[in-house]
Amino acid sequence: MFDVATYAKTARGRAEVSERKLGLPSRLRRALIMVDGRTRFGDLRRMLEPLGDPVEIVQQLSDMGLIESDYDLPPMPVIGGMILDDPTTIMELHATR
Repeated sequence: MFDVATYAKTARGRAEVSERKLGLPSRLRRALIMVDGRTRFGDLRRMLEPLGDPVEIVQQLSDMGLIESDYDLPPMPVIGGMILDDPTTIMELHATR
């Protein structure tokens, strides 16, 4: 996670704040409320520390589809069983051509 990334609630996250349908643990609910779409992760991290590991909390909320980052990237492509974010794999792929 990048300190400059900004996290915002998704439509599902906004609905959860008002409707409480998922029964989030109190620490995750408090964290979700803190995500405002303006605060960068570097600052948000300090705000979340009293609730637990900030990276873990943000990852859980993101995995649940409750928040998203302006730095979220799609998964790297897989070609022939190789994930292309590994530079050695890219070099091997290039060398075989």
